[in-house]
Amino acid sequence: MTNSDEAFKATQAFQAAVAELADVLPNGFRENGSGGALLATTGSMIPALNGIMSAAHSPDKAEIAQLCDMAEAHVQGLPWSIRLRGEPEDGIVAVAAEHGLTTRTQQPFMLLKLDADRAWQESAQASASVRPLGDDEDELFAEVLGAAFGAPPMIIASLYTPLVLSQPFVRAYVAEVDGVPAAAGLAILTEEHVGLANIGTVSDYRHLGLGRAVTEAILRDGYAAGARTAYLHSSEEALPLFEHAGFRTAEFWTFFTA
Repeated sequence: MTNSDEAFKATQAFQAAVAELADVLPNGFRENGSGGALLATTGSMIPALNGIMSAAHSPDKAEIAQLCDMAEAHVQGLPWSIRLRGEPEDGIVAVAAEHGLTTRTQQPFMLLKLDADRAWQESAQASASVRPLGDDEDELFAEVLGAAFGAPPMIIASLYTPLVLSQPFVRAYVAEVDGVPAAAGLAILTEEHVGLANIGTVSDYRHLGLGRAVTEAILRDGYAAGARTAYLHSSEEALPLFEHAGFRTAEFWTFFTA
């Protein structure tokens, strides 16, 4: 666990982005605890997008417990989570367990500094191209991500609606090979930060550099829009992709789910 200024600022940007997303959605809800921790629900079936997170180096047990009690009234059967930086104290582990969040995993939180001297990469496939999606292409985005992650497209479409995709802080991308949608990803812009999420490639098109191409498009456009730091949470499987793009693990987060 690091308490670097860069990691803290990126965490604050991520928390602000989740709060802004909750504000946009008709069924969204958010509330801040006394110490700045965030409770946000989006109505999504994705646990990471319903629940509690804190940018604090040492989250306050009482604050997390209070927000957990509040969360019970708002998740209404939806899967939810607690996401905290580093290794939480035993008291917070007990609070999570009291609310049925007994599955505990760790996620790398990765950072990349952006500057004009960065060597931007293009897709290795001459027949591939990456473009931003319009807010009326929500079904296409859901279909590609659903195929990439093995999830029902309706789950993705319920979150990334035309309303969400039309927001100035949200940018969805698709990579196409000979005109066929084959990979996708999402960018969240918060002042000098760009967050990357849902970078996925349809199985028939993997190992062609499409995930890297989507990543590079997001970074290039994010830099042009004023972002100077990129951040993301990575799975173990995706670590090589992001490391090759220049990201480095700044710290690990603990993720509690049911």
